[in-house]
Amino acid sequence: MTQHIDYERINEVSILLKTIGVEGVIKLEDTLDPQFKALKRISRVIGKNYACIYALLVALVSYKLTMRGEEWWECLAEVIESRRLYNPLNSLSDVLSDVLWFIDNCRGAAIAREARKSRVVKAFRELRGFLDSIVSDYSYVYRDPQGFLRLISRALGAEEWRKTIAFTVKMVYYATRDPGEVKTINLNIPIPVDSRVACATFSSMIVKTRSYRDLIVNPRLAQEAWSIVSRETGIPTLNLDTLLWLTGWAPRDLSLEDARRVVANILSSIIGEDNAYKISSKLYIVKCT
Repeated sequence: MTQHIDYERINEVSILLKTIGVEGVIKLEDTLDPQFKALKRISRVIGKNYACIYALLVALVSYKLTMRGEEWWECLAEVIESRRLYNPLNSLSDVLSDVLWFIDNCRGAAIAREARKSRVVKAFRELRGFLDSIVSDYSYVYRDPQGFLRLISRALGAEEWRKTIAFTVKMVYYATRDPGEVKTINLNIPIPVDSRVACATFSSMIVKTRSYRDLIVNPRLAQEAWSIVSRETGIPTLNLDTLLWLTGWAPRDLSLEDARRVVANILSSIIGEDNAYKISSKLYIVKCT
């Protein structure tokens, strides 16, 4: 089976997610996303400006981890708390030193450790002027998000739609947004398609394909489909990614009925229980295979 978008399903899913809205998704970020919580721990220790730099450099090497993504960011938070709680930062060079130490000592980076360190050093050198400006005023990320995206892409020599580039923008956003603050980045960026988003795409059937794994290898139609959902619902793709990341694992790891119950439980924290189950049962309609 070749991949193709089901526009009727996109419309149905968009109607469902409109009932959650951007404020509901941001509430999910605040209460349930361990990556957001980890970056808030870092921001409290060293401030938003420097937290942006840690978020950017670490996100660039957050691939092929030997631990879950949430554990990886918790590991970073623990490292920063231990190294900087009573030893304030003096320069961006201190940030680079911390990130390299983190890569050397967090077990999540066991695969390609040296390659990760090289990538961080390269990005640090290529983006040095930009990093200086972020430390002075992180609001640049909100004023010119497209320029921010372009800078990261050029520094890595990678296309803007690649998963790591989109994920990096999201982590910097997490580093700067305060809990409870309804604030988004005005950027139409392709959603980063990891295994959870791929499963959510497959299970919701907005893209028809043989297996959700095909969407990890060839993510463009999944990105196009969720971009349409984003436009229809008013939920930016970076925030939409949170909803899919928090729920998309369930149709892969559980039976379909159990997955729906788990997703409903997640959604019930922001909407009523009856509506939560109604959405979960109509959002995820097949098991991920």
